[in-house]
Amino acid sequence: MPPSVPIVIIGANEKSSSPCFNGPPSDVVADGGGVSYKAGKKPLQTLTRIAQRTSCLVRLLLLAILLLLVLVSVLLAVIIRIDNSREKYPFGGPAISDVRPGLPPVTENPITTKKPEIKTCTSKGCVRAATNLLNAMNQSADPCSNFFEFACGSWNHLHPIPDDMASYGTFAFAREQVRLQLRVLLESNEISPSKSINMARTAYRICMNTHQLDQLHSSLLLTAVDELGGWPMLSGKEARSDFDLKEGNEKSHEFLTELLASSRKHYGTDIFFQIYVYADAKNTSRNTIFVDQGSLSLGRGSKDYYLNETMFSTQINAYKKFIKAGMKILASDAKITRDDEQMVTELEEMVKFEIEIAKIIVPEDDRRNNTRMYNKKSISELYGLLPQIDWLKYFTTIAPENMTDYFTNETQVIVTEIEYLKHAAELLSQSDARTIRNYALWRVAQSTMKFLDERFENIKQDLMRVITGQQMRSPRWKECTQVPATFLPLAAGAIYTREHFQLSDKYQAMEMIQNLRQSFGELVHENDWMDATTKEVAIEKAGKMINNIGYPEEILNNTQLDEKYERLTLAPQDTYFTLMKKAVLWMQEKEFFKLEKPFDKTEFDVSPAVVNAFYSPEKNAITFPAGILQPPFFSGEYPKVVNYGAIGAVIGHEITHGFDDQGSQYDKDGNLQNWWNEDSLNGFNTRKSCIVEQYGNYAVPHTSLRVNGKLTQGENIADNGGVKEAFRAYQKYIKSNGPEDRLPGLQEYTNEQIFFLSYAHFWCGHKKDAAAIQQVLTDEHSPELFRVIGVLSNLEEFSKAYDCPANSPLNPSKKCRVW
Repeated sequence: MPPSVPIVIIGANEKSSSPCFNGPPSDVVADGGGVSYKAGKKPLQTLTRIAQRTSCLVRLLLLAILLLLVLVSVLLAVIIRIDNSREKYPFGGPAISDVRPGLPPVTENPITTKKPEIKTCTSKGCVRAATNLLNAMNQSADPCSNFFEFACGSWNHLHPIPDDMASYGTFAFAREQVRLQLRVLLESNEISPSKSINMARTAYRICMNTHQLDQLHSSLLLTAVDELGGWPMLSGKEARSDFDLKEGNEKSHEFLTELLASSRKHYGTDIFFQIYVYADAKNTSRNTIFVDQGSLSLGRGSKDYYLNETMFSTQINAYKKFIKAGMKILASDAKITRDDEQMVTELEEMVKFEIEIAKIIVPEDDRRNNTRMYNKKSISELYGLLPQIDWLKYFTTIAPENMTDYFTNETQVIVTEIEYLKHAAELLSQSDARTIRNYALWRVAQSTMKFLDERFENIKQDLMRVITGQQMRSPRWKECTQVPATFLPLAAGAIYTREHFQLSDKYQAMEMIQNLRQSFGELVHENDWMDATTKEVAIEKAGKMINNIGYPEEILNNTQLDEKYERLTLAPQDTYFTLMKKAVLWMQEKEFFKLEKPFDKTEFDVSPAVVNAFYSPEKNAITFPAGILQPPFFSGEYPKVVNYGAIGAVIGHEITHGFDDQGSQYDKDGNLQNWWNEDSLNGFNTRKSCIVEQYGNYAVPHTSLRVNGKLTQGENIADNGGVKEAFRAYQKYIKSNGPEDRLPGLQEYTNEQIFFLSYAHFWCGHKKDAAAIQQVLTDEHSPELFRVIGVLSNLEEFSKAYDCPANSPLNPSKKCRVW
């Protein structure tokens, strides 16, 4: 379920909110940067001036198009009636005397009873929504054979993937609009009364200062390397003689602990294991510390790249080339002469070491049982799992100075992967000290390279070309808009929402949520596989969900907003590297301070400028940032059928996440406990297995891979339930308010058919083959194609709307239903 894209990962597995829609493909490096978008050929300021000059013409053109659509509709209706008449009476209408003997013949056609006229909506919102759908459709495709092609074929044909992207779709289009809007706002010279808003603009400008980056080159990273004790692979020097974990002496443990703690505290880089602070899953009134398994350089879920040499040798070779190129740049800047052959030898040993780490990492599809991953331990017990770390020293080093007394040997932590830590201890004890240090320093360098000059961006792009298919770098401004959105998410969100979000949209979204909840409750009541008591608990949980819509209210108040960032100070003279270090330290302190406070279930902990949606099981909360509440997914001017088909399905998706294979493990208060009757749980597991099998049989086009049904089951359950709930909610709306007029240009389609078109339109798009492979390996979301046909093939309502023959591809005899 992947979030807004972080620039530096702090507590990478923090479960604050699970993002529910495919984010941009990972850029495979530990900094987590994402794919950005292609810039226009003219400067934005020029476009703005042109738009201002032509706004009147645009309005006139829209009016002319609207009138033309109405005229065409009328003409079509007349032509159809004439054609029908000619088919029945090819030589003209019968003489009245032919049907009423005794009357003189006449040449006029008989008066016939008029068919009910189809009412068409001609409002601006209807025209806009119809245009989006019409321009996307390939109406020559059979909707019962491939509805994705029917709904999106033209969109995908007319929108080739830009060279600076690995995929492109309506979701990416919406993200690009938000970035463009943020860019204009961040480039403004306006001085805000809010300190944090000014810092957001400062962060953007620092990132854009490429002249300063070119002057500094890699000097700040080289200083960091020295402060961390040196990098043997770069300098050619020996590692510290007492940094030998094979001997298990206390000095070696001390140096390793110091290296890992400093890497985490100052550069946000977790090595060998990850630490984050979040709610205690079995007592969500409090926060606690989690110790999780480590990550890999190629990103979360990427272990197959390391372990399947036959299939992914190209990717691993590109990764090695990336490391070597980075080392050469650093050596040149440091004026170090290294024997190339020796460096390559050490590089190969380091990659072999990471392959061994990949072997012990638990696959993501085996990490869906949250009870298995809840293992409460004291800090003293961690020494028995990974003895090479002085755990008490580690925690007191990375925590704020005034919190060191919080940590004792009796302090409780939650360990998610017991066996991983044991295997990591064994690997460290068997590995060469030089290789361990080389790997640790590489992870720090890799995560901070993006804060250096463009030479490092160029070599990363060479890697991206192989891993995702992205052909060229994105314009720098696209990366830089993400900097304030990551480090100062609420400040960036304040800039965005104050300018681009309507309060009325928030109220409409809240009304839709209420309707979707009622629909979910009805589906629970009607199913035949849950006992009455479990049904009541499920409905109560849905009713208790916390709604975070658009933005938190405090970002509209400058004083309250600035209180969120009172311990962070960014100055215009800061370098990009310094900005990163300041932000990392501040974010880490903020994280640890939560240990002294109750868990805040109402916290809006993502940027309102994010185009995504989230569900948090520990909060039992759904979050819809302002960024996703926009066209083409939602508009207060759209007809309800379009809104319910798109954002309504998203809302239903989030509600259903509370009852997917993972969310179902938590109660209404967000606590990890079983609230299921045994028979009901068995019924749920049976239906869940159907979903796993269905999606696991989908072959991903242009690859030799199939969808991982086990990894994607939570998102697939949420997709299926979300669309069903949204359709039911729309039907209830019609019953209460009467039928809506049809869309202009699409009058031949019923509004039930338009609902499913709107849903599919949400997922229009395509991706490079390499990106498709990466998604299957690393992402818990199914490819967009299967998010459409997989869901609709399970819905009787769809087959009825499009009159799909029995056993046609989208009306199979076997259908999977969970909710």
